[in-house]
Amino acid sequence: MELSSNQPSPGGGTASAAAGAMASSLLIMVCGITRRSKKHEAHWAELQIIQTVLEGLRDELLRLASDDARAYDAVVEAMRHLKADSGRQASLAVENALKKATEVPTTTAERCQSVLEEAAKVARLGTKSARSDVASAIYLALAGAKGAMSNMRINLEGQRDTAFAEGIKAKLASYDTRSTRLAENALAVLRG
Repeated sequence: MELSSNQPSPGGGTASAAAGAMASSLLIMVCGITRRSKKHEAHWAELQIIQTVLEGLRDELLRLASDDARAYDAVVEAMRHLKADSGRQASLAVENALKKATEVPTTTAERCQSVLEEAAKVARLGTKSARSDVASAIYLALAGAKGAMSNMRINLEGQRDTAFAEGIKAKLASYDTRSTRLAENALAVLRG
């Protein structure tokens, strides 16, 4: 992923998903480090389960990073067609492309919230020497969720399907509060 190019894609949606994937990766690392310690042997099985969940989240977030760039590219292409042909078909293509470009960051925000849920578990069970890694993961996952929500908002602009738009707006209100609460909870567990 080349974020520093002069092209609009990949952009913030890709970066948001990548932040969630990095958060997952840090938490996987902490699970692995902790599972090597005899001192934490009583929690090895639980840490393995958490690690497996995080591996799935990381892999999905990496796919979402690519999906987001493709979804944005589809919006740009649909807009080009709309400029050339302002007919109903071209207009519908833009609307559908915007829906997809909204659905991808919606999933990214949801998965980043799942990473935050797992972060609280790792904060509770992980080795204390990796607390800063867990904290970094929490902040990355929160940034990923918040960035994805920004993309959800911007992609609603020009959306004519009011039922779809209202559904996304309801999710946004819920996700914003929930993401912050999950991050605060994980940080509180980390601080002990």
